[in-house]
Amino acid sequence: MPPRPTRPGVFSTIWTNFKNSLTRQSNEKIYVGEDSFGNKFYEYKKVARRATTNVMRGYDPSPDPNAPKPSVEWHSWTTGSRRFPPSEQEIQMNRLRAQSQLSEDAETEKRAPKIESTGKGAADVDRPHAFPTYKDIEIAPGVKKTESND
Repeated sequence: MPPRPTRPGVFSTIWTNFKNSLTRQSNEKIYVGEDSFGNKFYEYKKVARRATTNVMRGYDPSPDPNAPKPSVEWHSWTTGSRRFPPSEQEIQMNRLRAQSQLSEDAETEKRAPKIESTGKGAADVDRPHAFPTYKDIEIAPGVKKTESND
């Protein structure tokens, strides 16, 4: 006598999933928070959820059509990268940090030397080309090769 299977078969799993898709059980939304743009964030509590499955999270977008997408902190919470939702103080602190970084970058850009380009890169000066060039073949359709295109 063959050993008894330890898990349901393929057809049993397909049938169970099909039945569950027809008898949809409503997910209960648990309100978690709202950002400054009006996006409301939720955790979805499923009725027959096992303790080993991940929590489903989502958000309702703001009614304003010009409102931006959720911040990085809220996005990382909805995707499950964070365990706890972000606080308003944390979001504000990260915005201030990003603004100070932008001002530092602007000052560094002002101090950086300006280097003019001659049009040819360092790889084009001394090295042989990877592909051969022929004088009778066009570079692009309709463009003839001239002496300045070498």
